[in-house]
Amino acid sequence: MTRHLAGWLTAFVVGTGTVGVAQKVVSPEEFDRAMKTIGTAVEGVNQAIGSKSYVDAKTPLALSRQILASTKPLWATDQKPDAARMTKEAVAKLDALDKVLSANVVDRAAVAAAFQDVTRACDACHATYREGDQQTGYRIKSASR
Repeated sequence: MTRHLAGWLTAFVVGTGTVGVAQKVVSPEEFDRAMKTIGTAVEGVNQAIGSKSYVDAKTPLALSRQILASTKPLWATDQKPDAARMTKEAVAKLDALDKVLSANVVDRAAVAAAFQDVTRACDACHATYREGDQQTGYRIKSASR
């Protein structure tokens, strides 16, 4: 098993064990687990892309997309339409990355650009709705709840 395969497999096991496949994320605790799983899966995508293993990138990408889409109900429940919109846009960026990874002949520049779009979409939401750091841990900003 390749290193990339092991990484996304870990993310999948953690993701399905804590978030569930296609389960709606409705609590801050579920959201925290979902974000950690997405982070691990996106790192697997990045590593696979870096080694030009485009097929290997698709599985953790699909996991990231599925779990991220499942977080939208949390924002709707909290009446945060801007966050729900940002989530929808980030899911669309993940879909666009999947599309360029699925081409018959993968264009490295298109993949890099699409991955940057995903990163920017995630960063925009994090800048608005996330606080903390690697030392203390990340969480939804209290003013956002």
